[in-house]
Amino acid sequence: MVELKLNVSEAPDVRVVLPNRAENVAIIRQALTGIADAMRLENGLLSDIKTAVSEACNNVVLHAYAGREGPLEVYVCPGEDELDVVVRDEGQGIKPNPPEPDAGVQGVGLSLIQALTHHVEFRGASGEGTEVRMGFRASGLVEPTPAANEAEDQVDPPTGDLVLSVTAGALAAPVLGRVTAMLAARASFSVDRLADVVLVSDAIAAHAPTEIVGRHIHMGVDTTVGALDVRVGPLEPGGGRRLVTASALGGMPAVLDQLANDVDVAVDGHSEQLHLRLTDVH
Repeated sequence: MVELKLNVSEAPDVRVVLPNRAENVAIIRQALTGIADAMRLENGLLSDIKTAVSEACNNVVLHAYAGREGPLEVYVCPGEDELDVVVRDEGQGIKPNPPEPDAGVQGVGLSLIQALTHHVEFRGASGEGTEVRMGFRASGLVEPTPAANEAEDQVDPPTGDLVLSVTAGALAAPVLGRVTAMLAARASFSVDRLADVVLVSDAIAAHAPTEIVGRHIHMGVDTTVGALDVRVGPLEPGGGRRLVTASALGGMPAVLDQLANDVDVAVDGHSEQLHLRLTDVH
């Protein structure tokens, strides 16, 4: 279970935190594809980004925790002419120095990262975790539009086996949609029910921005066979029910009430979390 505190004003546009399991690298790739959809990245550049980031993630999977499980964190910060990606761990990590050509699996992976990035920096020390900071040259990016409700204080994102934070705006729907669809597929949802999960994520992306604390939509997700437990927050007081109500379209029942098996709002001090449970059987 991931528990985080983020400084909202300094947080990247997209942040994904999840266990360093090999199968979770595919979730990172889906998040990157969602970013590419929103920012209109060329396919060749997206391929380079996914390959380099996957190599950095694979090193966390293979080497960071000496066979134990620990957090894999990926941050993405789009700019005017560059996309910056950071992959970090809290374990022994990968070697912070440039690899030798014959250094084995790690060396091959890091050499490939160096070949695909505009610039790369390796930070870390023994027992203190490692960061791989990658920059990809990309001209003419469609930058995300910042939300107006910036916050200065730290916030408590929801807990979950996966925690995803994305700035409200153009990035939210494609990133949330691709990640939740991947999780639903992993939970063995039917095709029809998987489509419902995407509709739920679209509703959150569309209506959460007016209710969130800060400028990020934070989502924590636990996945089991046949079920997703989704938590969205922190939200302003009363924001959970307002978010649900706002998802009603054209006089129809609220999408979140209609498609989720269970909907609940949890109050935590001066903020709220919206809890949704979605199962393969509706």
